[in-house]
Amino acid sequence: MKARFNLDGIHESLTQFCTEFEAINDRLAMRRETFTGQMAEQIVEAYGYLNGLLDQNMDLFTPAGLHGLLELNHIVLCGTDADNRTHYYTHLEETRKSFISRIKPIKDWVLKKRNESNPYQLATGFYSRQLSRPQLFLEGNHRTGNIVLNYLLISKGSAPYVVSAEDAHTYLDISGDIKFTDNGNYLDTALRMPGHRKRFKAFLKERVDERYLEHR
Repeated sequence: MKARFNLDGIHESLTQFCTEFEAINDRLAMRRETFTGQMAEQIVEAYGYLNGLLDQNMDLFTPAGLHGLLELNHIVLCGTDADNRTHYYTHLEETRKSFISRIKPIKDWVLKKRNESNPYQLATGFYSRQLSRPQLFLEGNHRTGNIVLNYLLISKGSAPYVVSAEDAHTYLDISGDIKFTDNGNYLDTALRMPGHRKRFKAFLKERVDERYLEHR
């Protein structure tokens, strides 16, 4: 990969989203937990970590890369501070166990499809599988999922999508529809999920933005 994430651009967008979050939350079909400045900082930390993996040409969906994928979720949840990690050790260990038990079908799908799929189809396929029930992580699925879908987008030559105050309500409403879709329910997977994926794929294609990239 020749691209890296522009941390300053991402931070600026997330800060504005945080500032306007309460007004955005009022417009959502289902209200969300408050998005805090600390959440924004930890997302930027996660992108910084991902930049380091990109510099090493690390593939997140290989056996070696899966550790990095899990670490993105850990950073999103509690940052990189060692004391924080110690405090949340039990929760992070439970997250690791859940991740190990649930990642294989998602990983296998990505490895099978990524050479034949366009960027938006690939990112949407991952995101919908990771976010729908049962979710890949115990917490932080929206935040981590957005980071990883952006990794997949740039791996296919697309710009990434970072939530902004302008489009957050659409992104969060579609994500909510995906989140409450049950992979074990035939009606959900056969009838509801295709529509959610179609909307999300179209949204991504329209809203990706080069300003969140650094080109080397």
